[in-house]
Amino acid sequence: MKESQDLYKKKHKLKTLELDCTNCGHPISGDEVNINSTLAKCSNCQNVMFLEDDTFFSAVRGRPEMIIPEGTEIINTPSSLDIQVKWSKSGGGFNFMTFFTVAWNVMLLPFAITMIASGNFGGLLPMAAHLMVGLGLLYNTMKMFINYTDIYITDDRISITQKPLSWFSKDVEISTRDVKQLFVSRYVSSTTNGVANYAYGLHAILKNGKNIKLIKGLNKETQLYLEQEIERFLDIDDENVRGEVAK
Repeated sequence: MKESQDLYKKKHKLKTLELDCTNCGHPISGDEVNINSTLAKCSNCQNVMFLEDDTFFSAVRGRPEMIIPEGTEIINTPSSLDIQVKWSKSGGGFNFMTFFTVAWNVMLLPFAITMIASGNFGGLLPMAAHLMVGLGLLYNTMKMFINYTDIYITDDRISITQKPLSWFSKDVEISTRDVKQLFVSRYVSSTTNGVANYAYGLHAILKNGKNIKLIKGLNKETQLYLEQEIERFLDIDDENVRGEVAK
């Protein structure tokens, strides 16, 4: 599996690298390179070159190469690309959310249990809203620890789902034919004592100019890696977009 992933990365890098013959300086196209033997033959002077990975595969369009982040698994085939990202490894704010959820429920649940045990169900009504908030916090915290985002791409579509807990989650599905460019932006997710807390979102710009947010909440490195791999699979040239984060 690792060998196939490495081959996949090298093939896609060749689409964007500008290689020159070491003998005559003639540009080398991807068709003149044999990935399996790491050899290239110049069509102008017939010079044969051995391509060392660190020399020829280190830079793509001037942007740094994003390595696969922790908690991310990638499965690629000739017809599809499947990337799964665990929230527990690629998100943020887990410690605060866990503490807040536990504190909220610890304060309320003993009173609720006492009232239920005594048959005083009417006493639960004034607490109903707070109990619903506590259950919502518990559900969202569980999602943070066990959920993952599944990004499945074919030549025809991009499908993004959240698993295994998917209640109140909105799946995303768009046609790849409509996608012009991908980029990652930073946004304010919340504030603490007036100080902004930032998160990152992966966006797709469609050919009709519409901007669609595909994935939000994952860390910067993971979002940039997703942008990189999806663009490679769909053969989209990376371009600067106003408002995108630095690579």
